[in-house]
Amino acid sequence: MKSKTRVYSWFVALVLAVPLLAFMLVRYVASNDIALPYYGENFLEIKKGEAKHIGAFEFSNQEGKLISSEFVKGKVWIACYFFTSCPTICPKMIAGMGDIQEEFSDEHQLRMVSFTVDPDRDTPAVLKEYANIRNINTVQWNLVTGRKKDLYRYARKDLKIMATDGDGGPQDFIHSDRIVLIDQSGYARGYYDGTEAADIKQLIKDIKKLLK
Repeated sequence: MKSKTRVYSWFVALVLAVPLLAFMLVRYVASNDIALPYYGENFLEIKKGEAKHIGAFEFSNQEGKLISSEFVKGKVWIACYFFTSCPTICPKMIAGMGDIQEEFSDEHQLRMVSFTVDPDRDTPAVLKEYANIRNINTVQWNLVTGRKKDLYRYARKDLKIMATDGDGGPQDFIHSDRIVLIDQSGYARGYYDGTEAADIKQLIKDIKKLLK
C-alpha cells in the first residue's frame, strides 16, 4: 500500500511540475525575444521612427592613428567615457568593459570605443600603455583621444551622456558612468551603469540579442 501511495505521489508531482516547467520555459524564451528599445535624450525610450543615428566621429587611437566611424560601421558597438588617471569610477567601468571583451573575444561583429575626457594628458602613448597594462585587444577595442571640445560635444550631442570639466582643479572631470549600446544601424539601444556588475551582465545579454 505504501509503495502505491508513493508512486501516486510522484505521479501527481510530475503532472503538476510539467505545466510549471513549460510556463517557465515560455517565459524565458519570451524574455529573450523582447526587442530592445530605442533611446533618445536623457536615456528616454522613443519610437523607432523617432530615433536618430549616432553621429560620425574621427579621433586618434592608442597607436596615434586616425580612427573614424568606419571602425564601427555596420557592427554592434559600445561606447564609454573615461580618463586614465581616474581613481574612482573608471577602473570599475574599464573592468566591466574588459569582462565584455572577454565574453566576445572571438566576435568580429562587436566593437568597443572608450573616449577620454582628459586629452591633454591622455596622449596616444599614455593610452597605449594603459591598454597594454589591461590586456586590451585593440583590434576590437580602441581608446581614443582628440580635441577636448570635439570629444565633449560627441558625448553630449550624439551619445547623450555627460562629459565636461569639473570645477575642483586641473584633474577634475565630470563624465557619465554609462556604457552606451549602439546597433548595426547606428541607433542607441541601451544605457548601462558601467560600475554595476548586474548592468554589465544585462549588457552582455543585450549585445547577444543584437548580434542575432
